[in-house]
Amino acid sequence: MSKLAFHITIFVLLVLSACVSIPPKHLTISQRGGSSSLQDARDCDIDQYKTILRSGPAQKPELDAGGFRILNWNMFKGIKEGWQEDFENFITSYDILTIQEARLTDDLRELLKKGHYNWDISIAFKYNGKDTGVLTASRIAPDFTCTYRIKEPLLSLPKTAMVTMYPLSNTDKTLMVVNMHSINFTLGTESFNTQLQKVENILSHHYGPVIFSGDVNTWSNKRMAILKDFSIRLGLKAVTFNKHARTRVFGRPIDHIYYRALTVTDAAVIKVTSSDHNPMLVSFRLEESE
Repeated sequence: MSKLAFHITIFVLLVLSACVSIPPKHLTISQRGGSSSLQDARDCDIDQYKTILRSGPAQKPELDAGGFRILNWNMFKGIKEGWQEDFENFITSYDILTIQEARLTDDLRELLKKGHYNWDISIAFKYNGKDTGVLTASRIAPDFTCTYRIKEPLLSLPKTAMVTMYPLSNTDKTLMVVNMHSINFTLGTESFNTQLQKVENILSHHYGPVIFSGDVNTWSNKRMAILKDFSIRLGLKAVTFNKHARTRVFGRPIDHIYYRALTVTDAAVIKVTSSDHNPMLVSFRLEESE
């Protein structure tokens, strides 16, 4: 059985066994310091984004433009043993975390609190009663957060994507970060393309530095071609890795980090057994103006 067929089978079994439930409304949970809130998800409305942009950075401190680190990881809902130890080891020195299939257990909450992270989760569904979706965490609170939710055409299980923004130190520039879990189970590429177009709609209005990261499910040549065209239109470059340890389906890597107006100073993929995906660790600094 291929890995894709295996995942389809697992998801079907989860739905049939009532392990998975889909909230009728798209909700997010946010944590800022000691305060947590549940609210209706804010769609990535361009007018709201422009209003935030005109008002300038809303808060301090700022992300260090001279060097910051990002971790991207699909955690596979924390089902496998050892994820807590791996997660705690990885996050000790990372400024931004983009997590897919984050399941908001008490253990995950405690580890994020221990790491002094602000975080937002865009809820796709509940798995065994726990909110699950993409989660973005950062040492500083974002100035702006918005999110999308779109259903898988075959299984009707939602996938989510989150956009956050951070002011950069000693500059008027703002970093936009996209954390995406892409549509997976489709016969064609229409829904996959539509999800990327929604993200492109807001990225095309942002003229500063960008990081686009996530589990993009590029397991076919057609999907990879769509992602490549998307990156070309937005002026994004792919982070490359010396050791090809990224998770592959049908021989193709499915996890990606793209960037713009930044310089990569270090990049690695670490093999783990605590998820079916391997964490991607990248260090950036603001690209120097010529």
